[in-house]
Amino acid sequence: MRRLSVVVGGLVISWLLAGCERWDLDRQMEALCKKDAGVKVYEKVTLPPEMFDQGGNPFPGWATRSPEQRLVGGYRLSASTTVLKQGEPLRGEGRLSRYHWQVLRLSDGKVLGEATMYGRSGGDFIVLGHFTSNTCPERLGLPRDLIHAVFIKRGD
Repeated sequence: MRRLSVVVGGLVISWLLAGCERWDLDRQMEALCKKDAGVKVYEKVTLPPEMFDQGGNPFPGWATRSPEQRLVGGYRLSASTTVLKQGEPLRGEGRLSRYHWQVLRLSDGKVLGEATMYGRSGGDFIVLGHFTSNTCPERLGLPRDLIHAVFIKRGD
């Protein structure tokens, strides 16, 4: 009887600790964020006012164009995703990813700015319909923020 209690207790503890992956991945993500997340600008580019829409956004309609055509006039926005920890969130497994964007000047290949974000999906103790997720930094507009930081309107 005592042996059965130990086995059942061990199974319950293992089952409870299975959900700790979520918190572990969040801690890993926070450490990575402190290291390199956010927007970094290496060179600002001044553009004429006609390259901005009424709301002050450079390259009007950039988000609806294909990645190769998002920025015009000799610039390109590149995007990449690196999966740091593979997992199937719907099965309770956690996944940790790094999202990275760069604004490049095509004439010389120079990186004018970059933005990095990390995201965690799953790792939950119990998945009820949908897994949880978390990002760092919490603000999700990084490609837009990067473009606004690199390209400024002449006269501002």
